[in-house]
Amino acid sequence: MKKENNRSLRKLLKYSKKYLKYQKTPLILTPLLLLVSILSPFLIKYLIDDIIGNHEFSQILPFVILFTIVILSERLISFIVNYGYYKSTNLAARDEQIYMFKKILTIPIKEFSYNKIGDFMSRVLSDTLEVSFFLGAGISVITYNIIQLIVVSLVLLYLNWQLAVITFIMVPFYYFSLRAFDKNLQKSSELERIAYSDLTEELREKIEGLMPIKSFCKENFFSKQFSYISWIWVKKKNRLNMLNQSAEDFMSFIYELIPVLILGYGAYLILKGNATLGTLMGFYAYLGWIFTPIRNLSSFYIQMQRVRQVSERIFEIHDFPEENMREGKSFPNNDYPITYENVCFKYKDSTVLHDINLTIGTKEKVAIVGTSGAGKSSFVNLIPRFYEPATGKVMINGIDVKKYNLKQLRKNITIVRQDDYLFNMTVKENIMLDDEFTQEEFMKAVKKAKVDKFIGLLDEGYDTVVGERGSKLSDGQRQRVAIARALIREPKVLILDEATSGVDSQTEEEIFDELKEYEMTLIIISHRLSTIRKADKVILLKDGEIRGEGMHEELLKNAPIYKEIIESQLVV
Repeated sequence: MKKENNRSLRKLLKYSKKYLKYQKTPLILTPLLLLVSILSPFLIKYLIDDIIGNHEFSQILPFVILFTIVILSERLISFIVNYGYYKSTNLAARDEQIYMFKKILTIPIKEFSYNKIGDFMSRVLSDTLEVSFFLGAGISVITYNIIQLIVVSLVLLYLNWQLAVITFIMVPFYYFSLRAFDKNLQKSSELERIAYSDLTEELREKIEGLMPIKSFCKENFFSKQFSYISWIWVKKKNRLNMLNQSAEDFMSFIYELIPVLILGYGAYLILKGNATLGTLMGFYAYLGWIFTPIRNLSSFYIQMQRVRQVSERIFEIHDFPEENMREGKSFPNNDYPITYENVCFKYKDSTVLHDINLTIGTKEKVAIVGTSGAGKSSFVNLIPRFYEPATGKVMINGIDVKKYNLKQLRKNITIVRQDDYLFNMTVKENIMLDDEFTQEEFMKAVKKAKVDKFIGLLDEGYDTVVGERGSKLSDGQRQRVAIARALIREPKVLILDEATSGVDSQTEEEIFDELKEYEMTLIIISHRLSTIRKADKVILLKDGEIRGEGMHEELLKNAPIYKEIIESQLVV
């Protein structure tokens, strides 16, 4: 365990070197700050032994002016250095959040199925802040405190070696106090982060599910659930804070004990004639300077145990596999039949598709029909490689989709889903998504998708902000915007996964009539009989297997399961 902890800290320290670029000001000014700070005990010694001891009244005013300049200079440099630390820390947090957000965008979709969205949010927004000080200022702080410890030790030895030895004897107690709390701090920190992630996920889930909560008047029920999980986190956080505070207070006790010993032994040396009062006062004034870096390094060490736990969560995201969007074959221009060859697909530990063999011809219109849970969405998700088959191959024009350039593959194969996400932007921005299309192309897409039929009802027309997840639009309106977003890009393969379920039958009829003008392969998952009848071929899925393939009339005669689905589920 200890080796693993040290390895994690070394990894984090090595990684933090990338943020040295933000620490230039503190690194440059800390030696000057240390030099100015060193002057204080010598000035105190000079005041007591030389000015007061020799009754040099004329030197008091120059001494006060000089000491004031030294203190002012120290504070000014300290302000610049500490602000530099904060600035570097904030910049490191920003860079990490941006990097992790970009990283998440490259992670395969399946990783989101295995991990909680709230956990990702916690890592990006919360964990990065936890480690930001270490990343943005850690090396500078450690370096400065180590140098300060060495310099101060030399100064104390110079002032009085006997008092210095007493001081050094007490230093190991700091180390032992850290070791006493180390193990519990690590475990407590890990448990607190897990509890906080659970709390974040709970909040996200319940906010997104606000409609059914209100519909079934379950506010009290879910409030109790959230309160319980919040209380679990509070208990973990309280224990962590208790351990942290215990460690801090124990070291404070040692810190406050040392001056008592120094004053006592210093008085003895003065009475014996082995030291001057000025030496004792200068030593006493400077005593805190040796325990300041020790205390800083000790506190930093304690914080590092928590940072180590948090950094592992961050590095987990760093280490996630990325989709390769650049390499691969170009998507074919004219002939792109889709072939499933002995395809099986598993979601987690459950087999969803079994031994699928099928070919969808270029520009063919195919309807996928099946009961709920039959694997329809999984079937189409394999084509643009949102998921990978467990066995077998999905091919386009006889070539495994894995060999195609992924960016080209997804530009040419577009899926519009029942609840396609709309961003909190305008209608037009949701359709364009920062791509460059002409006004003519835009108007063509919105007319084909029948967005133009309702746009006049919105206050700002195409410039109306649709709200979070398109909350200002109806289900049917959101679906039409999503279809327009797909059509404007004119993909070679368009997949509509219940994409018109919220649209009235007449408008749906009009949309599918418009789609006839596009030269594309069309794959439709629908529960509307009028839509299915328009397909060149119907694929019947049940329990992850193809149970029938053919025209609607053929399946109605030859496939009892299909007839049962038609009679029980489909809408005319």
